[in-house]
Amino acid sequence: MTVTPLPLGASGSPAASPGPGERWQPTRAGVLNVWRYYDEVFTFHRGRLLLRGPNGTGKSKALEVLLPFLFDASLRPHRLSTFGGSERTMHWNLMGEGATGLTRVGYVWLEFRTARGEGGAEEFLTIGARLQAGERTTTVTTDFFTSRRRVGVPGGLSLVNESGQPLTRASLAAELAGHGDVYASAADYRDAVRRTLFPGLSEQRYGALITALLQLRTPKLSQRLDPSLLSELLSRALPPLDQGEISELADGFERLDRRREHLARLEDEVRAAQALGARQRSYAQRVLRAGAAALISATTDLDNRTRAAAEREEELRAAVAERGRTEERQRGTEASVTELSARIEALTESDAYREGRELDGLRQRAAQAHREAEARHLAAGAARTTADEDEARLAGALDAVEAQAERVRAAESDSRQLAGRAGMSAACTEVSGALEAGDADRARQILHGAVRGRRGQTEDVREALDALRTALTARTAAEERAETSRTALAAAAERRTEAAAGYQRAVAAQEERLRGWARRCGELSFDEAALDELAGRAGGEAGVLALVDAATRTADHALTTAEAAVTARLTTAGAEREALAAEAERLRHTADLAPPRPVFRTADRARLSGAPLWKLVAFHDTVPAATRNAVEAALEASGLLDAWVAPYGGAVALGHDAFAEAEWAVPAPGRQLGEVLGPEPGAPVPAERIGQLLAGIAYGDTLPPRTVPRWARTAPGGSPVRREAGPSPTSLTSGRRRAPGPGSAASPRWPRRSAPWTTPWPL
Repeated sequence: MTVTPLPLGASGSPAASPGPGERWQPTRAGVLNVWRYYDEVFTFHRGRLLLRGPNGTGKSKALEVLLPFLFDASLRPHRLSTFGGSERTMHWNLMGEGATGLTRVGYVWLEFRTARGEGGAEEFLTIGARLQAGERTTTVTTDFFTSRRRVGVPGGLSLVNESGQPLTRASLAAELAGHGDVYASAADYRDAVRRTLFPGLSEQRYGALITALLQLRTPKLSQRLDPSLLSELLSRALPPLDQGEISELADGFERLDRRREHLARLEDEVRAAQALGARQRSYAQRVLRAGAAALISATTDLDNRTRAAAEREEELRAAVAERGRTEERQRGTEASVTELSARIEALTESDAYREGRELDGLRQRAAQAHREAEARHLAAGAARTTADEDEARLAGALDAVEAQAERVRAAESDSRQLAGRAGMSAACTEVSGALEAGDADRARQILHGAVRGRRGQTEDVREALDALRTALTARTAAEERAETSRTALAAAAERRTEAAAGYQRAVAAQEERLRGWARRCGELSFDEAALDELAGRAGGEAGVLALVDAATRTADHALTTAEAAVTARLTTAGAEREALAAEAERLRHTADLAPPRPVFRTADRARLSGAPLWKLVAFHDTVPAATRNAVEAALEASGLLDAWVAPYGGAVALGHDAFAEAEWAVPAPGRQLGEVLGPEPGAPVPAERIGQLLAGIAYGDTLPPRTVPRWARTAPGGSPVRREAGPSPTSLTSGRRRAPGPGSAASPRWPRRSAPWTTPWPL
């Protein structure tokens, strides 16, 4: 692992990041005459702004017109909208939502503070934009500015004139003179903001910062967060590596390769040492086992011989004691013999012996003494024999003890050598000291303890060897796994390279497919800028979906508007249809459908007997609808349809009216109107009178030859009055079964063909 040293400052210490008080921190933001914000100032708390309120109060709109717009200086709708859509533009923010007037000017600004001034004094920076839109255009004129003065404080920057109107561009430039700048282009303003607020940040990293802000500003971020897109944004925001760091990384990889080769050589040496250690361990184990066996055998032999020497020494002491007792008895016996000999001599020399007075007693006593002497002599001989035997045994025992001591000394020498080889010299010395002191039990205890300790050490060594063997096996397996992992890593790197190339190809193909799809898509509308952006987002599903969702929302809004309009029209048409249906239902249940009132009729028919002709007649059931319509049109045109028929002749009315008198009717030659019409049952006029009247009216498609009508109604200009036939009759029906048609009062009349003439004969 390599460590990249921090760049040193002028003092030689690593350059540190500016502290919290030295960074630019937002303090206030303002929106003037934009959307429904007429003069709103937002105050930050320690660089943070909390916007709270129900939906529709303008939280998202404040973010749209403030951040990151004042960093980005872009008026593209999808970069303004928090949802990434294009339905709400800056022009709409100015001229929409009930704005009045032909032109509207607004301001948005953001204030920053830092403590990097001289002596820790506070400095302020205000960045902002002047926005102007007109009703006759869809574009917005922007003038970006920066200033070291604060907005809305005494002696600070004012964005309105004395009358409270937003400043013009010229007035703004005059207001900023000497304390700020108005930039000619958005690029210059963006570069100035980047260099002032984020010194040392490249344009690429600045763009990545703005993109990250756009992504993090999205509503419901936790539900729509794309980890891959966020990772890409953060990767793009990282500072680029310079040539020195790249060279250092390359050197680090070279050192890593050398370390890897050195480790490989060490691994070979470890394997060789392991093989040598295994053989040496086997040899040492055999030698240790042999030495331990010899030591144990010598110790056992030493114990046995020490025990035998002790027994022989005890026997020797017993034999020496017995010899002393025997010699003591022998001396006592010899003294007794001397005494008895002296007594015998004294007896023999005594007078009594001479006299023989005590001869028997003496003889008995002499015999007794002689027997005792013989017994004691025999006992002394036996004791001497025993003593000689004991002396011989003592000599043999001494020889055995000397031989045993020689063997003990040899065993002790061997034991010392074996103990030295086994690392038990101290124990062997202690055993020798105990034996010299005559404490065999102590020597035995020391020896047994040393053997047990050595056996424990041997077991520990064996366990350590087993653990070492297990560790070596695990290390070998780990090395194999590491080699396998390195191989897999190399293969994965190759696959990653191939996948990256495939990914680039797939992204390019996806861009083409997205462009083709967007051009073919009839439901959604994409302009060239939207097409470029859609193609630019081909690498991530979330970006494409966001742009498509925005277009979908735009289309959905249009469809919703159209649907609302259609729904309104359908509602109106439904209401009209219901009214017409109600009228049709009313007409369906209406028995009589009166024809239009003639303009010439002024008489009051309420007091007349009888009825108009259309109430007294009805079509036969076999008459087709077209014929019925034509006949009704002809009767209406001739004035007979509404002519009054009285149940008797000579009806008189006050005022102007038309009457049909059956007495005046002459049967028409040929076909008569009675072929299609007949008297209505229950009519207030006798059926014979009605039939007589119908018989006097000729019926046919053309006039009969050589017939001249005696009476015909004419229009004011002198031409015959004629009515076009409708789709169905409205006044004359079949047997009171009347149905409303398009010619009724509830439906308009449509263009019809000309009706045939119905000629009334002279009445």
